[in-house]
Amino acid sequence: MARYTSRDTEPLAKWRGVPIYLTTILAALLVVGFLGSAFLKAARSPLLESLAFHTPVASWKGWLSVLTYPFVSEVNFFTPFTIICFYWWAAGIETHLGRAPLVRLLLLLTLTPVVSDVVLSYALKMNNVLAGDYIITIGLLVAFATLYPNAEWIGWVPFKYLAFACILCGSLMFVAEPAWLGVASLWLVCLASFSYLRGAIDREYDDYVPLGARVRAWFRRTPKLRIVQRRRDPEEPLTREDFEDDEPESEMDALLDKIARNGLASLSPNERARLELAREELLKKDRK
Repeated sequence: MARYTSRDTEPLAKWRGVPIYLTTILAALLVVGFLGSAFLKAARSPLLESLAFHTPVASWKGWLSVLTYPFVSEVNFFTPFTIICFYWWAAGIETHLGRAPLVRLLLLLTLTPVVSDVVLSYALKMNNVLAGDYIITIGLLVAFATLYPNAEWIGWVPFKYLAFACILCGSLMFVAEPAWLGVASLWLVCLASFSYLRGAIDREYDDYVPLGARVRAWFRRTPKLRIVQRRRDPEEPLTREDFEDDEPESEMDALLDKIARNGLASLSPNERARLELAREELLKKDRK
């Protein structure tokens, strides 16, 4: 059972009926960052280089780039998909756990590669440049997959497997360069994201689960809920109701499958209304 009864999961405002979440504002800033990076690069402005985070840090001004490096992104073919995925995964976390946990998660994902690069650059005498939201987006994917491990991407691949595939591809990409600081930052961000989400879920629902059981649960198939109809006595004569369409059962069956895969929060207002209507129809039939 959830420990808290009120969370900041509601939208901040509405614009022409469209809910505006904190994720909406952050995604808009991300778009501004993409456009600004493109214009600065086209103008060959030295400002673009100063907005990225460089290690080792030469002066106190270099630390200010911790706030700007996630927005220094190169525009390419996959930019729209990056923005969509950022909004999708961040909104899923915000609407489930609330704005405060999302803000803490984003701060953790932003600062983890900075700390990793600073420590390793001094230890290994290596230089590195942090720019873009790539590692932060991967951290959001891991967080979303931790929250909804069996939710299916495009109705086929569970997000837990998609997260593993992206981590593997990202690691191979850094190894091929080779960029060992990038490999370390990627894995530390993924570990921090997974650990933070599991802790947030435990605090929210007050159900501690050992680490081994958590890992095994990721690979366990989620059982599908089915509506079992009441058995009719074989000696009882058939009635007209036995030949009626069982649409309420079928509709509730489909909605329960979606709840089992993605959670109750994944239902839209229309689907919630249909679930309630289907439940009322079933109760009416049971009372007859």
